[in-house]
Amino acid sequence: MKVYKKGVLIIFAVLFFLISIVGCGGNDSELAAEKKAEDEIEKVSQELTVAISSDVMTWERVNFPGGDSRFVWSQIFETLVRLDTELNQIPGLATSWEASEGGKVWTFYLREGVQFHDGTPFNAEAVIHSYDEESYAARTTVPVEEIIAEDEHTVTFVLSRVVDLPTYLTHVAWPIMSPASYDDSGSFKGPSGTGPFSLEKHITDQEVIVVRNENYWGEKATLDKVIFQVIPDPSTRVMALEAGQVDMALKLNESDAERLRENPEIEINTKLSTFTDFLQFNTKKAPLDDYRIRQAISLAIDTESIVSELLVDIGVPAMGRPLSPVMKYSNTDLKIQPDPQKSREILDEAGWEDKNGDGILEKDGTVLELTAILSAWSPRQKISAEAIQGQLREVGIDLKLLIMESGAESEAEERGDFDILVRTGYLTWGDYPHHLKMHTSHHPFSHYANEEYDPLVMRGESADLTEEEKWEVYEQAQRHLMEFVPAVYLIHEEKVVAARSNVKDYQISAEDPWLNLMGITIE
Repeated sequence: MKVYKKGVLIIFAVLFFLISIVGCGGNDSELAAEKKAEDEIEKVSQELTVAISSDVMTWERVNFPGGDSRFVWSQIFETLVRLDTELNQIPGLATSWEASEGGKVWTFYLREGVQFHDGTPFNAEAVIHSYDEESYAARTTVPVEEIIAEDEHTVTFVLSRVVDLPTYLTHVAWPIMSPASYDDSGSFKGPSGTGPFSLEKHITDQEVIVVRNENYWGEKATLDKVIFQVIPDPSTRVMALEAGQVDMALKLNESDAERLRENPEIEINTKLSTFTDFLQFNTKKAPLDDYRIRQAISLAIDTESIVSELLVDIGVPAMGRPLSPVMKYSNTDLKIQPDPQKSREILDEAGWEDKNGDGILEKDGTVLELTAILSAWSPRQKISAEAIQGQLREVGIDLKLLIMESGAESEAEERGDFDILVRTGYLTWGDYPHHLKMHTSHHPFSHYANEEYDPLVMRGESADLTEEEKWEVYEQAQRHLMEFVPAVYLIHEEKVVAARSNVKDYQISAEDPWLNLMGITIE
């Protein structure tokens, strides 16, 4: 149960006194005072506490906000183009947009009368600042060649290649930030966006508090305040929710979510999301440079049993399919049927055999031992990885699991010092299949190169393709990944958000990570 603040207790005392007077024959002014006191109680109570698994790692445009940072970012910052809860594009800070030169030049018409939290006006200059050469988006993903301010509320992006730019600019990790967030020396002062909430307080590894933006350009938030409590352990998040210490909890164990359905004080919200869990292979390092080993691994994994037996049917077995069913151009007929016997045959053909009878294969004196690195993105990943560990052992592969902090994981990846990375999402913020670019040879997160795959994926964004031709191109790309297996895809995430039953009008979104808190009221 939440502890009411001293001010609230005083309000209750005043209200009790007023009710006593009314009971003795109060007049209209006394009734009005009673109503005012009731309104004050309702106002104070519009405070939501959300349990998240990790703190906000960065507030600056120069870095990518990993982990649960983006759940908080989505309250403070906004994008030019938005997605609704069903992933449809809708106007955001841009009211409209249009393409020319076949999709190499895009013009956005900006919303007028919008201010950042620091009072700075939102305009074309702010857009240029947010996507300049210092920004993470422009450095890594969005192919920006030049941004031109046509006037204060019109901005043009000139791209180095044809892309469907609005599908990029919906990403909450690439929002519009106030130029005044930096001082004259270039030092970062603090986050300032245009969102429905502004930052009030941030205590590292403990909590982030945001308050309603009273000058918000759109419909104002119904909540006065949102407190994000950092609770890394999923079981502790559940206990905090059950005890009423938090109102909402994210990233729960699926088994806990199923159990909580029986609690009348808890509501479980689920929705198939854009994210898919996958094992990404280092194809530049033996033995995974041999695609037959990767194929054998994909055939040994049974994601249907993992979902049904360990995840209580929360989630959809990917069965090797790269794109979630909510993604555009996803072919749900594509699948890799688990076949351990075929897996063993492939390994045998590749020269691996069990020479000492310990159940683990060897070749040229090398044991078929692999290490999978995973971070604490969600409890589901560890549960799945442990199940896969057992399944691979059945075909003679010894899989070790190593849990790392995200920073250490990134360092290992940069060095190429890994066999397998256990991942989810990556370039899956909307319904467009940007994720397929992850395995092109030039992508910063790619560990795969194939001269046929790169042009195939790049062709998908070509402006001269019909929708039918796009479907064909992207299906070929999906089939390629399932044949040559730079990654094996495991589970399409079913997003879970648990809330106390007095949290009303919450709408869960298919986009993950995105937390829509607009319209919520607390009874």
